[in-house]
Amino acid sequence: MTSSETPLTIDRIVVVGVGGGGCNAVDAMAAEWTNAPALVAINTDAQSLEGLQHARPLVIGRKITNGLGTGGDTDVGRLAAEDDIGALRELFAGKDLAFIVATLGGGTGTGAAPLVARAAQEAGALTIVFATLPFDFEGDRRLSQARQGLAKLRDQADIVVVVPNQDLFAAASSHLSAEEAFRLADYHLGMGVFAIWKLLVTRGVVNLDFATLRMVSRCSDEACLFSYGEGKGSDRAADAVQTALRSPLVGGGKAVAEAEAVIISILGGPDLALREIETVMTAVRDVARKDSNLFMGAAIDLAWAGAVAVTLVVSQRWNADEPAAASAPAPESGKADLPAPKPSSRKKRDSALQPSLGLDVAKGMFKDVERTAIDGVDMDIPTFIRRRVVLEK
Repeated sequence: MTSSETPLTIDRIVVVGVGGGGCNAVDAMAAEWTNAPALVAINTDAQSLEGLQHARPLVIGRKITNGLGTGGDTDVGRLAAEDDIGALRELFAGKDLAFIVATLGGGTGTGAAPLVARAAQEAGALTIVFATLPFDFEGDRRLSQARQGLAKLRDQADIVVVVPNQDLFAAASSHLSAEEAFRLADYHLGMGVFAIWKLLVTRGVVNLDFATLRMVSRCSDEACLFSYGEGKGSDRAADAVQTALRSPLVGGGKAVAEAEAVIISILGGPDLALREIETVMTAVRDVARKDSNLFMGAAIDLAWAGAVAVTLVVSQRWNADEPAAASAPAPESGKADLPAPKPSSRKKRDSALQPSLGLDVAKGMFKDVERTAIDGVDMDIPTFIRRRVVLEK
Protein backbone atom coordinates (compact mmCIF):
# COMPACT_ATOMS: atom_id res chain seq x y z
CA MET A 1 0.00 0.00 0.00
CA THR A 2 1.42 3.39 -0.93
CA SER A 3 1.38 6.33 1.45
CA SER A 4 -1.42 7.93 -0.56
CA GLU A 5 -3.72 4.94 -0.01
CA THR A 6 -5.76 5.11 3.18
CA PRO A 7 -9.03 3.38 4.08
CA LEU A 8 -12.07 5.58 3.60
CA THR A 9 -13.76 5.82 6.99
CA ILE A 10 -17.12 7.15 8.17
CA ASP A 11 -15.60 10.25 9.76
CA ARG A 12 -14.29 11.37 6.35
CA ILE A 13 -17.75 11.27 4.74
CA VAL A 14 -20.50 13.87 5.11
CA VAL A 15 -24.09 13.83 3.88
CA VAL A 16 -25.66 17.26 3.44
CA GLY A 17 -29.23 18.28 2.68
CA VAL A 18 -29.79 21.70 1.13
CA GLY A 19 -33.15 23.50 1.26
CA GLY A 20 -36.39 22.29 2.81
CA GLY A 21 -36.79 19.12 0.76
CA GLY A 22 -33.14 18.13 0.97
CA CYS A 23 -33.12 18.71 4.74
CA ASN A 24 -36.21 16.55 5.22
CA ALA A 25 -34.63 13.76 3.20
CA VAL A 26 -31.39 13.86 5.19
CA ASP A 27 -33.27 14.01 8.49
CA ALA A 28 -35.15 10.87 7.45
CA MET A 29 -31.82 9.21 6.64
CA ALA A 30 -30.39 10.17 10.03
CA ALA A 31 -33.43 8.63 11.77
CA GLU A 32 -32.92 5.25 10.10
CA TRP A 33 -29.17 4.78 9.82
CA THR A 34 -26.78 3.42 12.45
CA ASN A 35 -23.02 4.01 12.42
CA ALA A 36 -23.68 6.65 9.78
CA PRO A 37 -21.57 9.53 8.48
CA ALA A 38 -22.22 13.08 9.67
CA LEU A 39 -25.63 14.24 8.41
CA VAL A 40 -26.15 18.00 8.15
CA ALA A 41 -29.24 20.02 7.15
CA ILE A 42 -28.54 23.41 5.51
CA ASN A 43 -31.30 25.98 5.14
CA THR A 44 -32.04 29.69 5.46
CA ASP A 45 -35.25 28.90 7.36
CA ALA A 46 -34.26 28.56 11.02
CA GLN A 47 -37.74 27.54 12.16
CA SER A 48 -37.85 24.74 9.59
CA LEU A 49 -34.53 23.44 10.85
CA GLU A 50 -35.79 23.48 14.45
CA GLY A 51 -38.46 21.01 13.37
CA LEU A 52 -35.85 18.41 12.36
CA GLN A 53 -35.14 15.72 14.92
CA HIS A 54 -31.96 13.98 13.82
CA ALA A 55 -29.74 15.84 11.32
CA ARG A 56 -27.40 18.60 12.56
CA PRO A 57 -28.78 22.01 11.50
CA LEU A 58 -26.77 24.74 9.78
CA VAL A 59 -28.51 28.06 9.16
CA ILE A 60 -27.10 30.14 6.30
CA GLY A 61 -27.80 33.71 5.21
CA ARG A 62 -29.14 35.10 8.50
CA LYS A 63 -28.06 38.61 7.48
CA ILE A 64 -30.01 38.29 4.24
CA THR A 65 -33.20 36.45 5.24
CA ASN A 66 -33.30 37.10 9.02
CA GLY A 67 -33.65 33.36 9.51
CA LEU A 68 -36.64 33.09 7.18
CA GLY A 69 -37.10 31.22 3.90
CA THR A 70 -36.18 32.57 0.48
CA GLY A 71 -39.72 32.81 -0.86
CA GLY A 72 -38.70 30.58 -3.76
CA ASP A 73 -36.11 33.12 -4.96
CA THR A 74 -33.00 31.29 -6.15
CA ASP A 75 -30.92 34.48 -6.10
CA VAL A 76 -31.62 34.84 -2.38
CA GLY A 77 -30.60 31.21 -1.88
CA ARG A 78 -27.36 31.82 -3.74
CA LEU A 79 -26.59 34.99 -1.77
CA ALA A 80 -27.28 33.16 1.50
CA ALA A 81 -24.71 30.51 0.62
CA GLU A 82 -22.21 33.15 -0.48
CA ASP A 83 -22.66 35.00 2.81
CA ASP A 84 -21.75 31.89 4.81
CA ILE A 85 -19.25 30.34 2.42
CA GLY A 86 -16.70 30.18 5.26
CA ALA A 87 -18.99 27.96 7.34
CA LEU A 88 -19.61 25.74 4.33
CA ARG A 89 -15.89 25.33 3.71
CA GLU A 90 -15.39 24.46 7.38
CA LEU A 91 -18.13 21.84 7.11
CA PHE A 92 -16.22 19.99 4.38
CA ALA A 93 -12.72 20.43 5.82
CA GLY A 94 -10.99 17.05 6.14
CA LYS A 95 -13.70 15.21 4.21
CA ASP A 96 -12.89 12.95 1.29
CA LEU A 97 -16.44 12.23 0.14
CA ALA A 98 -19.45 14.55 0.23
CA PHE A 99 -23.02 13.63 -0.64
CA ILE A 100 -25.32 16.58 -1.30
CA VAL A 101 -29.07 16.04 -1.43
CA ALA A 102 -31.18 18.82 -2.95
CA THR A 103 -34.77 18.97 -4.09
CA LEU A 104 -34.56 21.41 -6.98
CA GLY A 105 -37.20 24.00 -7.80
CA GLY A 106 -37.26 26.01 -4.59
CA GLY A 107 -35.10 28.97 -3.62
CA THR A 108 -32.54 27.48 -1.24
CA GLY A 109 -32.19 24.01 -2.72
CA THR A 110 -31.78 25.41 -6.22
CA GLY A 111 -29.82 28.57 -5.48
CA ALA A 112 -27.53 27.42 -2.68
CA ALA A 113 -26.76 23.81 -3.68
CA PRO A 114 -24.23 24.72 -6.44
CA LEU A 115 -22.24 26.83 -3.97
CA VAL A 116 -22.39 24.07 -1.36
CA ALA A 117 -21.00 21.68 -3.99
CA ARG A 118 -18.28 24.17 -4.87
CA ALA A 119 -17.27 24.46 -1.20
CA ALA A 120 -16.99 20.66 -1.03
CA GLN A 121 -14.87 20.63 -4.18
CA GLU A 122 -12.58 23.34 -2.84
CA ALA A 123 -12.04 21.24 0.29
CA GLY A 124 -10.89 18.36 -1.91
CA ALA A 125 -13.90 16.09 -1.39
CA LEU A 126 -15.28 13.93 -4.16
CA THR A 127 -18.74 15.44 -4.52
CA ILE A 128 -21.84 13.41 -5.42
CA VAL A 129 -25.17 15.21 -5.72
CA PHE A 130 -28.57 13.54 -5.63
CA ALA A 131 -31.01 16.09 -7.05
CA THR A 132 -34.74 15.68 -7.51
CA LEU A 133 -36.85 17.43 -10.14
CA PRO A 134 -40.33 18.58 -9.09
CA PHE A 135 -43.59 16.70 -9.38
CA ASP A 136 -45.85 17.93 -12.18
CA PHE A 137 -48.33 19.32 -9.66
CA GLU A 138 -45.64 21.74 -8.41
CA GLY A 139 -45.94 23.78 -11.61
CA ASP A 140 -43.87 24.86 -14.60
CA ARG A 141 -42.06 27.65 -12.77
CA ARG A 142 -40.49 25.28 -10.25
CA LEU A 143 -39.53 22.86 -13.03
CA SER A 144 -37.86 25.67 -15.00
CA GLN A 145 -35.94 26.80 -11.92
CA ALA A 146 -34.97 23.20 -11.19
CA ARG A 147 -33.48 22.70 -14.65
CA GLN A 148 -31.45 25.90 -14.33
CA GLY A 149 -30.18 24.75 -10.95
CA LEU A 150 -29.31 21.33 -12.36
CA ALA A 151 -27.14 22.91 -15.06
CA LYS A 152 -25.23 24.87 -12.40
CA LEU A 153 -24.80 21.79 -10.23
CA ARG A 154 -23.23 19.91 -13.12
CA ASP A 155 -20.57 22.62 -13.27
CA GLN A 156 -19.64 22.15 -9.62
CA ALA A 157 -20.07 18.47 -8.71
CA ASP A 158 -18.20 15.32 -9.73
CA ILE A 159 -21.35 13.22 -10.16
CA VAL A 160 -24.92 14.51 -10.37
CA VAL A 161 -27.64 11.88 -10.04
CA VAL A 162 -31.04 13.10 -11.23
CA VAL A 163 -34.24 11.76 -9.70
CA PRO A 164 -37.41 13.08 -11.42
CA ASN A 165 -40.09 12.88 -8.73
CA GLN A 166 -42.83 12.50 -11.33
CA ASP A 167 -41.25 9.27 -12.52
CA LEU A 168 -41.23 7.97 -8.95
CA PHE A 169 -44.91 8.83 -8.74
CA ALA A 170 -45.57 6.88 -11.93
CA ALA A 171 -44.07 3.77 -10.35
CA ALA A 172 -46.18 4.02 -7.20
CA SER A 173 -49.84 3.70 -6.43
CA SER A 174 -52.05 6.37 -7.99
CA HIS A 175 -53.74 6.73 -4.60
CA LEU A 176 -50.66 8.19 -2.90
CA SER A 177 -51.24 11.44 -1.04
CA ALA A 178 -48.87 14.36 -1.63
CA GLU A 179 -47.21 13.69 1.72
CA GLU A 180 -46.74 10.01 0.87
CA ALA A 181 -45.29 10.95 -2.52
CA PHE A 182 -42.68 13.19 -0.92
CA ARG A 183 -41.86 10.49 1.64
CA LEU A 184 -41.34 8.02 -1.20
CA ALA A 185 -38.92 10.46 -2.85
CA ASP A 186 -37.04 10.84 0.45
CA TYR A 187 -36.79 7.06 0.79
CA HIS A 188 -35.33 6.60 -2.69
CA LEU A 189 -32.84 9.43 -2.18
CA GLY A 190 -31.78 7.88 1.10
CA MET A 191 -31.26 4.45 -0.41
CA GLY A 192 -29.19 5.91 -3.24
CA VAL A 193 -26.81 7.60 -0.82
CA PHE A 194 -26.84 4.63 1.55
CA ALA A 195 -25.96 2.12 -1.16
CA ILE A 196 -22.88 4.03 -2.29
CA TRP A 197 -21.34 4.85 1.09
CA LYS A 198 -22.00 1.33 2.36
CA LEU A 199 -20.09 -0.10 -0.60
CA LEU A 200 -17.13 2.16 0.10
CA VAL A 201 -16.75 1.58 3.84
CA THR A 202 -18.08 -1.96 4.32
CA ARG A 203 -15.92 -4.96 3.65
CA GLY A 204 -18.26 -6.84 1.37
CA VAL A 205 -18.36 -9.84 -0.90
CA VAL A 206 -17.06 -7.64 -3.73
CA ASN A 207 -15.73 -4.18 -2.93
CA LEU A 208 -16.28 -1.05 -4.99
CA ASP A 209 -13.35 1.13 -4.01
CA PHE A 210 -12.90 4.88 -3.93
CA ALA A 211 -10.50 4.91 -6.87
CA THR A 212 -13.17 3.32 -9.08
CA LEU A 213 -15.71 5.91 -7.99
CA ARG A 214 -13.27 8.70 -8.82
CA MET A 215 -12.72 7.19 -12.27
CA VAL A 216 -16.47 7.11 -12.84
CA SER A 217 -16.66 10.79 -11.84
CA ARG A 218 -13.98 11.71 -14.37
CA CYS A 219 -15.45 9.75 -17.23
CA SER A 220 -19.19 10.27 -16.82
CA ASP A 221 -20.00 13.05 -19.24
CA GLU A 222 -23.58 13.86 -18.28
CA ALA A 223 -25.89 13.84 -15.31
CA CYS A 224 -26.55 10.27 -14.20
CA LEU A 225 -29.83 8.46 -13.67
CA PHE A 226 -30.64 6.24 -10.76
CA SER A 227 -33.04 3.45 -9.82
CA TYR A 228 -33.63 1.21 -6.87
CA GLY A 229 -35.34 -2.09 -6.12
CA GLU A 230 -35.60 -4.48 -3.20
CA GLY A 231 -36.89 -7.99 -2.72
CA LYS A 232 -37.62 -10.59 -0.08
CA GLY A 233 -38.25 -14.34 -0.15
CA SER A 234 -36.81 -17.04 -2.36
CA ASP A 235 -36.64 -14.84 -5.48
CA ARG A 236 -35.45 -11.69 -3.67
CA ALA A 237 -32.43 -11.02 -5.89
CA ALA A 238 -34.39 -11.43 -9.12
CA ASP A 239 -37.25 -9.29 -7.79
CA ALA A 240 -34.89 -6.53 -6.65
CA VAL A 241 -32.95 -6.26 -9.90
CA GLN A 242 -36.05 -6.43 -12.09
CA THR A 243 -37.69 -3.66 -10.05
CA ALA A 244 -34.58 -1.51 -10.53
CA LEU A 245 -34.34 -2.29 -14.25
CA ARG A 246 -38.03 -1.64 -14.94
CA SER A 247 -38.20 1.58 -12.95
CA PRO A 248 -39.56 4.68 -14.73
CA LEU A 249 -36.50 6.46 -13.34
CA VAL A 250 -34.46 4.66 -15.99
CA GLY A 251 -37.16 4.68 -18.64
CA GLY A 252 -38.30 1.16 -17.89
CA GLY A 253 -34.80 -0.12 -18.71
CA LYS A 254 -34.18 1.97 -21.84
CA ALA A 255 -31.58 4.14 -20.11
CA VAL A 256 -29.69 1.04 -18.94
CA ALA A 257 -29.79 -0.43 -22.44
CA GLU A 258 -28.29 2.78 -23.88
CA ALA A 259 -25.84 3.52 -21.04
CA GLU A 260 -22.11 3.50 -21.53
CA ALA A 261 -21.47 2.90 -17.81
CA VAL A 262 -23.47 1.47 -14.91
CA ILE A 263 -22.64 1.20 -11.21
CA ILE A 264 -24.45 -1.76 -9.64
CA SER A 265 -24.78 -1.83 -5.85
CA ILE A 266 -26.01 -5.04 -4.24
CA LEU A 267 -26.91 -4.91 -0.56
CA GLY A 268 -27.85 -7.94 1.49
CA GLY A 269 -27.51 -9.59 4.85
CA PRO A 270 -25.01 -12.28 5.92
CA ASP A 271 -27.18 -14.76 4.02
CA LEU A 272 -26.49 -13.08 0.66
CA ALA A 273 -25.45 -15.89 -1.69
CA LEU A 274 -22.97 -15.79 -4.55
CA ARG A 275 -25.66 -17.12 -6.89
CA GLU A 276 -27.81 -14.11 -5.99
CA ILE A 277 -25.02 -11.75 -7.01
CA GLU A 278 -24.77 -13.71 -10.26
CA THR A 279 -28.54 -13.39 -10.75
CA VAL A 280 -28.34 -9.60 -10.44
CA MET A 281 -25.34 -9.21 -12.72
CA THR A 282 -26.77 -11.56 -15.37
CA ALA A 283 -29.99 -9.55 -15.47
CA VAL A 284 -28.09 -6.27 -15.88
CA ARG A 285 -25.79 -7.69 -18.57
CA ASP A 286 -28.80 -9.01 -20.49
CA VAL A 287 -30.17 -5.46 -20.73
CA ALA A 288 -26.95 -3.43 -21.00
CA ARG A 289 -24.88 -2.84 -24.12
CA LYS A 290 -22.11 -5.34 -24.69
CA ASP A 291 -19.49 -2.58 -24.55
CA SER A 292 -20.93 -0.94 -21.44
CA ASN A 293 -18.59 -0.41 -18.46
CA LEU A 294 -20.12 -2.23 -15.49
CA PHE A 295 -18.86 -1.52 -11.95
CA MET A 296 -20.29 -3.81 -9.30
CA GLY A 297 -20.04 -3.92 -5.52
CA ALA A 298 -21.82 -6.11 -2.97
CA ALA A 299 -22.02 -5.10 0.69
CA ILE A 300 -23.27 -6.92 3.76
CA ASP A 301 -25.47 -5.26 6.39
CA LEU A 302 -27.02 -7.17 9.29
CA ALA A 303 -30.24 -5.17 8.96
CA TRP A 304 -30.77 -6.62 5.49
CA ALA A 305 -30.91 -10.28 6.53
CA GLY A 306 -33.58 -11.97 4.44
CA ALA A 307 -33.68 -9.18 1.85
CA VAL A 308 -31.70 -7.86 -1.12
CA ALA A 309 -31.51 -4.30 -2.46
CA VAL A 310 -30.19 -3.32 -5.87
CA THR A 311 -29.22 0.24 -6.78
CA LEU A 312 -28.25 1.29 -10.31
CA VAL A 313 -26.42 4.52 -11.16
CA VAL A 314 -26.52 4.95 -14.92
CA SER A 315 -24.22 7.15 -17.02
CA GLN A 316 -25.38 7.68 -20.59
CA ARG A 317 -22.01 8.98 -21.84
CA TRP A 318 -18.49 7.82 -21.03
CA ASN A 319 -15.40 9.76 -22.05
CA ALA A 320 -12.54 7.63 -20.83
CA ASP A 321 -9.27 9.43 -20.25
CA GLU A 322 -7.82 6.11 -19.13
CA PRO A 323 -8.80 2.48 -19.79
CA ALA A 324 -11.89 1.52 -17.81
CA ALA A 325 -11.57 -1.37 -15.40
CA ALA A 326 -12.92 -4.56 -16.90
CA SER A 327 -14.19 -5.81 -13.56
CA ALA A 328 -14.75 -4.76 -9.99
CA PRO A 329 -11.68 -4.40 -7.71
CA ALA A 330 -10.42 -7.43 -5.86
CA PRO A 331 -12.25 -8.00 -2.56
CA GLU A 332 -9.05 -8.11 -0.51
CA SER A 333 -7.96 -4.58 -1.40
CA GLY A 334 -10.68 -2.63 0.42
CA LYS A 335 -8.53 0.51 0.26
CA ALA A 336 -9.36 3.97 -0.91
CA ASP A 337 -7.07 5.91 -3.20
CA LEU A 338 -7.90 9.26 -1.68
CA PRO A 339 -7.76 12.54 -3.57
CA ALA A 340 -5.12 15.15 -2.94
CA PRO A 341 -6.29 18.15 -0.88
CA LYS A 342 -7.44 20.12 -3.90
CA PRO A 343 -10.49 20.11 -6.17
CA SER A 344 -10.79 16.81 -8.02
CA SER A 345 -10.54 16.58 -11.79
CA ARG A 346 -14.20 17.19 -12.59
CA LYS A 347 -15.40 18.12 -16.04
CA LYS A 348 -15.95 21.80 -15.53
CA ARG A 349 -17.03 24.26 -18.17
CA ASP A 350 -14.63 27.04 -19.00
CA SER A 351 -15.27 29.90 -16.61
CA ALA A 352 -12.40 32.14 -17.61
CA LEU A 353 -12.86 35.78 -18.52
CA GLN A 354 -14.01 36.53 -22.04
CA PRO A 355 -10.87 35.85 -24.08
CA SER A 356 -11.62 37.55 -27.36
CA LEU A 357 -14.57 39.90 -27.12
CA GLY A 358 -12.26 42.93 -26.84
CA LEU A 359 -14.77 44.86 -24.76
CA ASP A 360 -13.65 48.13 -23.23
CA VAL A 361 -15.75 48.51 -20.09
CA ALA A 362 -14.48 52.09 -19.63
CA LYS A 363 -16.40 53.25 -22.69
CA GLY A 364 -20.11 53.96 -23.01
CA MET A 365 -20.44 56.20 -19.93
CA PHE A 366 -22.45 59.42 -20.04
CA LYS A 367 -20.43 62.56 -19.35
CA ASP A 368 -20.23 63.73 -15.71
CA VAL A 369 -22.10 60.66 -14.43
CA GLU A 370 -20.57 58.66 -11.59
CA ARG A 371 -20.37 54.89 -11.76
CA THR A 372 -22.90 52.81 -9.84
CA ALA A 373 -21.17 50.79 -7.13
CA ILE A 374 -22.88 48.50 -4.61
CA ASP A 375 -20.73 46.94 -1.88
CA GLY A 376 -17.67 47.74 -3.93
CA VAL A 377 -19.03 46.04 -7.06
CA ASP A 378 -19.09 48.17 -10.23
CA MET A 379 -22.62 47.59 -11.52
CA ASP A 380 -21.84 49.40 -14.79
CA ILE A 381 -19.70 46.46 -15.86
CA PRO A 382 -21.95 43.97 -17.70
CA THR A 383 -23.12 41.08 -15.53
CA PHE A 384 -21.67 38.38 -17.79
CA ILE A 385 -18.22 39.97 -17.45
CA ARG A 386 -18.46 40.51 -13.68
CA ARG A 387 -19.54 36.90 -13.22
CA ARG A 388 -17.05 35.56 -15.76
CA VAL A 389 -19.66 33.87 -17.91
CA VAL A 390 -18.35 32.73 -21.29
CA LEU A 391 -20.73 33.51 -24.12
CA GLU A 392 -21.50 30.55 -26.37
CA LYS A 393 -20.74 31.03 -30.05
